[in-house]
Amino acid sequence: MLAILFTTTLLIYLPASKAVERVGRRPFIIATFCAFALYPLAVVSAHDFAGLVIAFIIGGLREIGEPARKAMIVDFAEPRLRARSVGLFYLLRSLAITPAAAVGGLLWKISPQTPFVVAGVFGVVGSFVFMATIRDNN
Repeated sequence: MLAILFTTTLLIYLPASKAVERVGRRPFIIATFCAFALYPLAVVSAHDFAGLVIAFIIGGLREIGEPARKAMIVDFAEPRLRARSVGLFYLLRSLAITPAAAVGGLLWKISPQTPFVVAGVFGVVGSFVFMATIRDNN
């Protein structure tokens, strides 16, 4: 399954990077966030091999806006503080997601599907927050 995910990522990464130059970053970042939201929901909804293949293709699509997302993170930083700002961003992000595995384990005790559904809900909410608050300046 991971081969399907990573093959999808490899096939989409460069064409998406080129398309960003024509279309702008925002649609691709939104697509990334939507794929992040849909991936756990697709995994938990899969009832056969074909369903898992589709889920892992969606998982590979998570990288469609990765170059654009990283560029947007850099653009938000003041030029003289970019390296520090990007480092701080990734530190804060890592600290925020560190408890996710433990929380996922606790949610698994409710049911094996619960962590996937909760992850999907967080992804959907995050996608809407991004769409409502961030504009593409490039």
